[in-house]
Amino acid sequence: MNKLSGVLFCILLLGNGASAVEEPGDLSKPQPAPELVKVSDWINTKPVRLADLKGRVVVVHFWTRGCINCAHNYPHYRKWTTAYKDKNVTILGIHTPEFEGEKSADAIRKAMKEHHLTFPVAVDNEGANWSAWRNRYWPCVYVVDKKGIVKYRWEGELGEKGEAWVRERIDTLLADEKKD
Repeated sequence: MNKLSGVLFCILLLGNGASAVEEPGDLSKPQPAPELVKVSDWINTKPVRLADLKGRVVVVHFWTRGCINCAHNYPHYRKWTTAYKDKNVTILGIHTPEFEGEKSADAIRKAMKEHHLTFPVAVDNEGANWSAWRNRYWPCVYVVDKKGIVKYRWEGELGEKGEAWVRERIDTLLADEKKD
């Protein structure tokens, strides 16, 4: 029994060492937002560079047309687009398809029109931005401060709790901006 306990202890110890490695998307050490790369197409905008958005709070959300949890977030994206229209905030979608059938920019445009989504979208058909951001989930929302640093992340469907959480972070960053 003591041998088994010793083996289990070693396994647990090794497992804890592995958890010290930085998780994908870990925000414990805030990093600059990765620049958008290899965008297949742009929807609702001309090409955007995050570097050109410095001085603004940027809400970046990863989504895909075939994801029901992403669709559940649409009302929140519409709400933010309206609420922050005249503020120093940019809502930016990155559409990274899970399946081949989700790659059509025309189909993405059609879905956006059907759901009254007017924010700019980078079509990430190669998954280059998904990788650069070390993203793991659809949907996922990142909040980037005016200096271009990724400050906050919400993974999964927002619901009312998540929407309020993200909105509070946006408002906090806007309030910080007024102090500068």
